[in-house]
Amino acid sequence: MKSFISIINLFYLCWISNGFELPTEIRIGAIFGLGDTLSRQAFEYAVAKINTQSQIFAHSRLVVVNIDMVDIHDSFSAYKMVCTQLQKGIAALFTGRLSPAIEFISSLTRQLHIPLFLSSPDPQTKVEYYTMNVYPHYTATSQAFSDLIKFQEWDELAIITERAENLLYLQDLLKLSTNTKQMKVTVRQLRGRPGIDNWVPLLKQLQETGISKFLIDVSTDNLDDFFKHAKIVGLVGPYYDFVLTSLDISAVKWSKILYTLVNITGLQFFGREDPAVDEFFDSNNNHFSINAPLLSNERSLRASAALIYDSVYFFARALSKFVEQHPFNITPLMCDVQKPWRHGAAFSLFLKKFEANGITGKLKFDENGLRTDVSFEVVDLAANGVSKNGNWSANSPDRLEIRRNFSKDYETRKQEIQNQTLKVTTVIEPPYVMLAPNGTNSTQKFAGFCIDILLDLSARLNFSFEIDIVKDKIFGKRNEKGEWNGIIGELVNRRADLGLAGLTITYQREQAIDFTKPFLTLGINILFKKAKREKPKLFGFFQPLSIAVWLYMIAAYFAVSFALYLVARLSPYEWRNPHPCKRTHEELENQFTFFNSLWFLIGNIMQQGTDLNPTAPSTRMISCLWAFFTLILVSSYTANLAAFLTVQRMQTPIENADDLASQTKIIYGVQRGGSTENFFRESKIPTYERMWNYISVNQATATVASSTEGINRVLAGNYAFLMESTTSEYNIMRNCDLTSIGGLLDSKGYGFGVPQNSPYRDILSDTILKLQDEGVIQKYYNKWWKEAANLKCDQEDKRKDLAAELGFANIGGIFVMLAVGLVVSMVVAAVEFSIKIRNRKGGQISIREEMQRYFRFAIFNVSASKRRASIFVKDVPLLDSHEQETEQTKHSK
Repeated sequence: MKSFISIINLFYLCWISNGFELPTEIRIGAIFGLGDTLSRQAFEYAVAKINTQSQIFAHSRLVVVNIDMVDIHDSFSAYKMVCTQLQKGIAALFTGRLSPAIEFISSLTRQLHIPLFLSSPDPQTKVEYYTMNVYPHYTATSQAFSDLIKFQEWDELAIITERAENLLYLQDLLKLSTNTKQMKVTVRQLRGRPGIDNWVPLLKQLQETGISKFLIDVSTDNLDDFFKHAKIVGLVGPYYDFVLTSLDISAVKWSKILYTLVNITGLQFFGREDPAVDEFFDSNNNHFSINAPLLSNERSLRASAALIYDSVYFFARALSKFVEQHPFNITPLMCDVQKPWRHGAAFSLFLKKFEANGITGKLKFDENGLRTDVSFEVVDLAANGVSKNGNWSANSPDRLEIRRNFSKDYETRKQEIQNQTLKVTTVIEPPYVMLAPNGTNSTQKFAGFCIDILLDLSARLNFSFEIDIVKDKIFGKRNEKGEWNGIIGELVNRRADLGLAGLTITYQREQAIDFTKPFLTLGINILFKKAKREKPKLFGFFQPLSIAVWLYMIAAYFAVSFALYLVARLSPYEWRNPHPCKRTHEELENQFTFFNSLWFLIGNIMQQGTDLNPTAPSTRMISCLWAFFTLILVSSYTANLAAFLTVQRMQTPIENADDLASQTKIIYGVQRGGSTENFFRESKIPTYERMWNYISVNQATATVASSTEGINRVLAGNYAFLMESTTSEYNIMRNCDLTSIGGLLDSKGYGFGVPQNSPYRDILSDTILKLQDEGVIQKYYNKWWKEAANLKCDQEDKRKDLAAELGFANIGGIFVMLAVGLVVSMVVAAVEFSIKIRNRKGGQISIREEMQRYFRFAIFNVSASKRRASIFVKDVPLLDSHEQETEQTKHSK
């Protein structure tokens, strides 16, 4: 019994392995829109290729019962056409984009259990048991575009679509504005057919808003017209980025100008070099007359044609596997009877479980008939068509993998800039940019440090440029609405390619534009009018010591003189015999009277000796202390006197920013709309905060419109200008009345400005670094700062700071004091003479006559050392009256 069962099983397995037979003719049908000739051609091409070259069917062939072309809005005609095909008997129906007629067709095939292969971005989400849509579902494509935009870190997005219903396919993109705080999403619909009157006004409006990131949901056929109109309004350029929803980016023959001026990114199923595509176009064994579904003016296969081709191949391969386990035959069906095809349910279920690889990737469906495991290639527009830079896969954990070759991008941009004319915006500010006296064209009209660098960059990179002065003639300032003016505004609005000036690289500006590598390093300093050197004062020799020291010295002089007088009076060793020859004496003499004490101390100060010599220890101690005091004082005075008499000093009322902030007499300010103004506005340092409070309160008087105006105000006096050190240094070298106060308040760099994401930034930065390494920028700096400067100022200042010969102005005061002293001494002598003459005994001669006699005696008796004595009434006798009579008696005898 067991052997019998084994034999039965063996026969069953052999029968199963042989499978079921396919009919000789496998009838299929197709229906497409009136204008969808490419899908029809792809369908015919796939059928012919399977019948002639494929090994899928050994003894069978595909037979197309009919290919109908219908108006997609004529649902009734489409229904009748499909019914006619069903009456002939078909195993599957193929179609492309046929909405809205597809609703009636899918309803019919569902009722009759006929597999429907659809190639359209159908928004269906309900279960369609008998429909297989080879076009990726909108949830997958929307997610792919969303991931791509997030990867590029866009902060704005404008979605431009032809049809409002297409926004359903872009749901994830509309959510970007809520998921990402920085993302701003704008949606615009193109009205009517492509044309200047229809599309240009909308594109012009978008250009004026300054948006530079776009998602273009335009059909492949209208892409060329779209970019032509975008170019008219100025949306075509290196600062605009586009992502295309069309999956035919590699098929379009792009205009050559787009290669260098537009950043276009898209998704595609396959590349031109894909082996599956090569197999598709392989015609070595082509024995049929049907042409490949490739438009004459396009570079590669369109996605719609590839999807139809894949759907036919998927059907054929699935059918060849289905008949290995299931019986299969094709029967005619009637639409009014509604008797379904008996193999339809089993075959449709098998189709959803079957997997195959095609041109568009892996073909696999879920229970709803929607395609899963979708993958795309990420491509950028390049000079040779498109360049693959990554992949997107629904099954990959990270989904998006970008492998851009940035070095290749740089080389491409380097070639692109060679054929460009850059629009350069600038302001006149010596020495960076100045008007040339004999300039004629845009290149020769300007000169300066930045112009030399630009000319060198132009020569090395082989590009041309046009220079325009910005209308408001400022660097740029952001208003309350967040809008920029000046050079920054021109770059933000992409009306210029390069901002050529001494643009300071700051955080706020970096949020609006991009900068090249710095070409100069600088900081903020205080420009002030140089203080006049003080003219030598007549009594300048008093300056080495302050008034307080002079007063203390005078007070010390009188105090010590009195102390010496008092000590000499108290000390017994200072009293001595006036007549040393006499052994006995009744009177003692003290040499330190009060006036003698004054004379003794003044002699020490003047370092001159006197005939007064202290003998007591106490008076000698005072003399030594006074001598030490005068030694230090005179030495200090002498040392300081040399500097005061030989060096003319400049006295500046302010020495640094703290001095400036702590006073209000000197006005100080900045240039409006400049980086220096922004520095003080944003600074958190207390000193700089106080300075900004002063500047903001006194805007009218403290700020200036340009650096030239600020320098003129400094020269006018009583104004300090806060500006960049390089510009300050340039003007100081050319005007001897200017100087800088204190050190640098900060440290930053100058760079050239470019719009954000400019393709020229890296090229220019790299070349600027090369110029620095080669010393070219230093050469230009020396040319405009030092070689053309008036360096006599520095030389003159150095000479004045050195010791110079003394003129009369330096020491004239001592001559005045000498003259005054002589006059005073003559007056004192005259007073003494008058007093003595009046007190002379028996004098009948007048004072005038007596003075004339004495004067003649002094003139004509120069060598005489003696004269006749005179007796004066008020002469104080040295003896009393008795001794005086005794002395007179002795003399008479």
